[in-house]
Amino acid sequence: MSAASRRPPRAGALPVLLAAALLAGCGGANDETLVDELRVMAVVVEPPEVAPGATATITAWVADPGDVAPDALLWTCTNLGDGCLEAAEAAQGTTVSAPTDGTVVTERIAPPALAGVVADGTTVLPVLLWALACAPGVCPAIDLATAAPAAGTDDADALATFLADPFEGAEALPLLGTSLALAQVQVSTRATPLVNPVLTGPDVELVVAPGASIDLAFTVSAPGVVTAYGYTTNGGFDATEYAVVDGAVTLTWFGSDTAGDAELWVIVNGEDGGSAVWHGLGRVE
Repeated sequence: MSAASRRPPRAGALPVLLAAALLAGCGGANDETLVDELRVMAVVVEPPEVAPGATATITAWVADPGDVAPDALLWTCTNLGDGCLEAAEAAQGTTVSAPTDGTVVTERIAPPALAGVVADGTTVLPVLLWALACAPGVCPAIDLATAAPAAGTDDADALATFLADPFEGAEALPLLGTSLALAQVQVSTRATPLVNPVLTGPDVELVVAPGASIDLAFTVSAPGVVTAYGYTTNGGFDATEYAVVDGAVTLTWFGSDTAGDAELWVIVNGEDGGSAVWHGLGRVE
């Protein structure tokens, strides 16, 4: 997902009880929309398409319902056939940080070396963008990136190997306490580059009774086909994905039968790239 670093609206201080509908006859929550363990929810980039040498802001959204207090590793890998170009940079172009308010934010410069590749004004080169979240001490790559080993050392080589092919490296990691997400930033010199959707949703704290549901209405400003996805730490949404029609989409959040706090994320992705995230807080009571 390449999407905006624009921070989505957070829940307001005063709770507002939205009209609720009983579960009976309304389907119910889809289990796949429940977030019950550490997960990188989305990686968004603003702007999603940049020229060589230009800067993009990257925001990784991290869910931590188990309160494991994770560390996150963000990096790009521009691989033209001989590993990541970023491997020549200090700390190999990585950012290590604990999420703040559920996000890790950093900046990246699109490699100037790509200027010749995209000079025709039509070529678009995707640069891979990765986010790894791990419980403390679980992921060796995070420890290596934190130590920033000197080039040419065994540790630097081990880190470079992981950054170039994290899918293979992740096979050695435990399933619990780790989450790896892949996105991209597009590099071009097009006159009209890709832009992110603008996503607007509720700006109040959401409250639903146990065993009930509420409809959440969103507006989306974006060209082309846009798809929305909803996730929560309490209950679930009624579908795994939603089509945005005429700039609007409504998601139904079902509270669980157990009272408690909830975090909610709605993510929209454009057909040609670009995305945005809304994050809200709620309660089942």
